Amino acid sequence: MDGSGELRELLDRQQIWACLLRYTRGMDRLDAALALSAYHPGAIEDHGAVIQPAEDFVARVLEFHRTRELATQHILSNHSCEIDGDIAHCETYVRCFAVMAEGPHILAFGRFVDRLERRGGRWGITSRVSLPEGAAHLERFDNRAGMTDDPATLAHGARDRSDISYRRPLPNTRD
Repeated sequence: MDGSGELRELLDRQQIWACLLRYTRGMDRLDAALALSAYHPGAIEDHGAVIQPAEDFVARVLEFHRTRELATQHILSNHSCEIDGDIAHCETYVRCFAVMAEGPHILAFGRFVDRLERRGGRWGITSRVSLPEGAAHLERFDNRAGMTDDPATLAHGARDRSDISYRRPLPNTRD
């Protein structure tokens, strides 16, 4: 492979990773537009009990996150990606920690198996199969324990576009 082919592959891999991260950030910030930006129109999401167009799936899941959970963190890790021109097949390990409004909190883990396509220069998911592989139920969770002597001094996040991660420029002090 010549240098330009290697550079194209590196750029594709980075763009695919950024695409997958838009989905997780969109889920955690309850930002439908951001989560949907990871998909191409007509994409299908297979989450086992639910197989539906990505637009319907994202709306359904965000409603669940909004009404039944106080916070989530979707974390992607091990990632393999086979690129063949404008098509990629990826397997990505995912963990999701959910702080539930009622009942035990959940740490779920599994894998996303994705087909992505580059259309108009943009990579997007066209088909996803979510493979759950297990979950732990936690009775107690304290999101401030051990971080400071005065938990009230810690910055607080939000599950929408008011979250500080959307602010530009990022302030050096909190208002």
